[in-house]
Amino acid sequence: MNASIEEKEELLLAINGTEETMQIIIARREDEGEPYSLLETKTLVVPGRSVNFLVPSIRDSLKLFGYAAGKISRIALVAGPGSFTGLRLTFAAAAGIAAGSNCPVCGLEYLPIIARGTALVCDSPVWAITHSRRLQVYLQGFEAANIDGTLTSVTPPLPVAAQKAAEIILSYKQENAVLVGTGLVKNKDFFDDFLAGNPQYSTMPERFNVPSVYDILEAAQHAEYSYEMPIPMYLRGSDAEENLEAITRKRGIPLEAAREQLKDITPR
Repeated sequence: MNASIEEKEELLLAINGTEETMQIIIARREDEGEPYSLLETKTLVVPGRSVNFLVPSIRDSLKLFGYAAGKISRIALVAGPGSFTGLRLTFAAAAGIAAGSNCPVCGLEYLPIIARGTALVCDSPVWAITHSRRLQVYLQGFEAANIDGTLTSVTPPLPVAAQKAAEIILSYKQENAVLVGTGLVKNKDFFDDFLAGNPQYSTMPERFNVPSVYDILEAAQHAEYSYEMPIPMYLRGSDAEENLEAITRKRGIPLEAAREQLKDITPR
């Protein structure tokens, strides 16, 4: 690789670990104002085993193009909302790489990225609905895409029951809108009934439930980076926190002592 070009170029690592499908993206550009050019993307579907694959996959992708981790100029992390395990894993890996590379990091909101892929092909409002747990989802609504492809949200990201999500969507009284996200698949019976009773709403093919690499890169290009790590978007308590009483009883730990230790672990 030409040394003068190598000195000028900016190397981006982007990671999405919010759901079962983990995405690792390597891209580069020569000037800050340019869009990123994709070098490689990897999609890993290894629920419960991501820790064994994330860092080796990043290393192998960099090695393929003759880079060491120290050449990474920026890291973009999809910050959630999503899987607690996935977010903690990707944030931990990024913190280690950023410390070794002395590079800035940004956090990207997941629901606008999911919504954008649909909004760009449908001239309609979009509701991003991703899986949280059984009959629980993360919900965010958006107007139809602006002429420049950007999105305007109509709600903040919300952790809600599927029934509450349906009530929120209906409250906007839209003539039509498109629903997209893993929440529809994981709560299929509920949303099939909702759609059957409300024909003004439609859905996208399941491939739209995984964000486009190019939508992630677009978000990374316009994000604000910092040498301080971003905070993951934990919009609800973890399963361990919500079952803390049963866990502490089983282990013989005082409940109040456990709550005191956990109070600052999950920022919201």
